[in-house]
Amino acid sequence: KQWYQRRVAITAGRTGFFHCFKEEEIVVKRYDTLQETILDSDTQYQPKCIDTMLAPYPYQHYQRWCSLTTHVTSTTVTRVQPQCKLIQAATPLLTNPDAAQDVARATSVEDKLDANFIQDDSQIMRFSKVDRKSATAGFSAAQLTQFYMDTTSSLNSLIEHSGSEEELLGELQVSFIVFLLGHVYSAFDQWKRLVDTICRAQQSLSERPNFYKAFIRTLHYHLKETPSDFFVDIVSRNNFLVTTLKLLFEGLREEEGVSGELRTRGDKFRAHLENYYTWDFSYCEDDDPVVVEMFEPG
Repeated sequence: KQWYQRRVAITAGRTGFFHCFKEEEIVVKRYDTLQETILDSDTQYQPKCIDTMLAPYPYQHYQRWCSLTTHVTSTTVTRVQPQCKLIQAATPLLTNPDAAQDVARATSVEDKLDANFIQDDSQIMRFSKVDRKSATAGFSAAQLTQFYMDTTSSLNSLIEHSGSEEELLGELQVSFIVFLLGHVYSAFDQWKRLVDTICRAQQSLSERPNFYKAFIRTLHYHLKETPSDFFVDIVSRNNFLVTTLKLLFEGLREEEGVSGELRTRGDKFRAHLENYYTWDFSYCEDDDPVVVEMFEPG
């Protein structure tokens, strides 16, 4: 599994692609200056003929790359990459054929400008949808509260959609890599949604111990690639990851049936984060859910 990218000028976005190499395989690409994109090349090369033109492989980063892609397979890449197979930081836009109608319905200047263009679906990442609203239709107040406090049903749906626990972890890794190297912000949004869903699935802690052990290991290597203040909201000053991981650690400590090995791994991970990042996962009364009494009309 390898990731390749190019930079154009200083202000242009990045374009990259994944490729899962087979033994003795050579991949040749060419840059089309007219379309300003990377295209496949029909040129055939023999290994000995191109050795002098190749740069040395950066082996100093090899272990880091392996740690970030332990669950990524060719199936994962094929499933989530754009149909065009090129991953772009700035997704190209198409002219909206219904622009006149959409502009007429728009209520702000920004909406009117946005209505003139639509995204090219063939060039956007095809991540699994983390949709909680559509799954709660017809829920009672108690069911709705339970659903949002414990995302086990959402996690089960994600695993079923992706094909397996391994594939979902692979998607988590791909979303992080695409953001880290490709500067695709929607991939970071997907990464946050997956992390939030996994950490809040309290019932799954006892049902999927191996999955959570692998998740903690995966998250550990992701955090090694980011600064400690990266997850802090610039408006609220709240750290998304501290808030989310606090729920995970509380579940590992309080949920019945959690394996001792998983609980120990969670404790070590928490201790590492508290020591290295000085993050505080201690209990706070403000974290308790708010109880709202429901009264029947009449």
